[in-house]
Amino acid sequence: MLSNRRSAFRLFAAALAGLAATTAVSAGEITSNLQIEAGQTFELGGGQRGGFTVTGRNTGPVAIVVLAKGAAAAAVVKGRVEPGASVDAAFGPGEQALLRNTSDARIARLKLRITGDTSALGMTYSANP
Repeated sequence: MLSNRRSAFRLFAAALAGLAATTAVSAGEITSNLQIEAGQTFELGGGQRGGFTVTGRNTGPVAIVVLAKGAAAAAVVKGRVEPGASVDAAFGPGEQALLRNTSDARIARLKLRITGDTSALGMTYSANP
């Protein structure tokens, strides 16, 4: 009887350890000194299981437009971040953050912190529409 309880306890402990490992992998933090070329949009996320938050400051000379795009929806403007201003935007599961350089001639720069479900965030650039 005692050995059955020990076995059950070991299984329970192993299950908790596995759950903790899964949680640690899905939650994280990314910091970046991001540059976005003129006429480009930085695309972050899309398809991830959890949400994430983008915070930081526009350290460059041009404004950035922040948009959110769901899997089947058109992009929605969340705000505009002028040079020197801060950004604080939350994105839900499967949602994509789009950070659009508003200039056709100058590089945009941001100092960012991305928190939440960062384990599977895709990152790419595309031309502005």
